[in-house]
Amino acid sequence: MGGAAVAVLAAAATRHNRARLASLFYRVARGLHEASVAAAEEEKVGTRSRRRRRRSSSSLLLGPDFPDTWDHPPRAASRTLPPRVAGADYGCTATIIDGKSIAEDIRLHIAEEVCQMKSAAGHVPGLAVVLVGDRRDSESYVRYKTKGCEEVGIKSLLAKLPGNCTEDEVMDSVSRFNEDPSVHGILVQLPLPQHMDEERILSAISLEKDVDGFHPLNVGNLALRSRKPLFLPCAAKACMELLLQSGIELMGKHVTVIGRSKVVGLPVSLLLQASCHCQCYPCLHNKSRGHYP
Repeated sequence: MGGAAVAVLAAAATRHNRARLASLFYRVARGLHEASVAAAEEEKVGTRSRRRRRRSSSSLLLGPDFPDTWDHPPRAASRTLPPRVAGADYGCTATIIDGKSIAEDIRLHIAEEVCQMKSAAGHVPGLAVVLVGDRRDSESYVRYKTKGCEEVGIKSLLAKLPGNCTEDEVMDSVSRFNEDPSVHGILVQLPLPQHMDEERILSAISLEKDVDGFHPLNVGNLALRSRKPLFLPCAAKACMELLLQSGIELMGKHVTVIGRSKVVGLPVSLLLQASCHCQCYPCLHNKSRGHYP
């Protein structure tokens, strides 16, 4: 989670690099243009067949959608770069966020709240996790979640199923946790095996216990700025918490979020737009199934 937050912050802090990239791209374009002009001059003294061969090779180099000569577009047509802030140091703007100390402080406050809840109501929150298969990364994530619950006094339950189990068996585990009054939150560890319908299983989680925020109503309310979801995706909320507790001013910033997964990328971009009205540019590279950045 901390790594994702640092990636979001680093992308937000490097607006000036776009000017360097634009300059580099312009120089490359001019170089290609000058090379094509030189080739055209050389073709004038050659034969018609040589001109045809060189035109063909140029098309293979630049691609069928590029003309033989390419002038840089007028400045008015190029994208306007965001204005520079007066007094800002654009030579060194990266900041390393100490996520460990922030997490320790958050756990301390949660432990106090759980203790107060137990004294006042006689109950503690309960988190249930459904783990399918034996992926080492998934097992590590679940182990950290269980350890985190123990540190703050939250009750944790685990339903571990083999990777070759049926989809209905996973649904049964989710249903049992839905009906258990001592369980207040349910997590289905992703990714699930290929033979299972992920959306069907996630949709089976009760809206009131969907602590991952994957329920359509939670996602829809998150996308609508005038409404509040019951739960926010934990990794995305952690990214925002790291930025806010570090005193990072987000208002009006230009931010690029790398990844568009429903676990981190999409909710982070929605939270950024809803909370600080910044301009967020999600990176729309396709992610293979089973990869959750």
